[in-house]
Amino acid sequence: MPVTAVTLHAMSNRVKRTWASAGRGAAILLGLVAYWISRDASPAGVVRWAVPFAVLFAGITCYTWWYHGGSPKALALQAKAEAKKTRRLGH
Repeated sequence: MPVTAVTLHAMSNRVKRTWASAGRGAAILLGLVAYWISRDASPAGVVRWAVPFAVLFAGITCYTWWYHGGSPKALALQAKAEAKKTRRLGH
């Protein structure tokens, strides 16, 4: 199914933010792998560094999914962040 403006508009905020997080992680990881390969790194060397970064970005993506969900703890964290932002902006 192709992604169109209509399908993006219909997706929930949670799904959009999770996909954005996964996309950023994948882009950074691809950039790092391209850099390591350009520096003549061995495949074992690339894997040794790429796997921990992939695990890190997967963890960030999972946290994003959880944070934008409906659990009471996630909602409390969101409210705390919003209050801090409001205080900082002086509204």
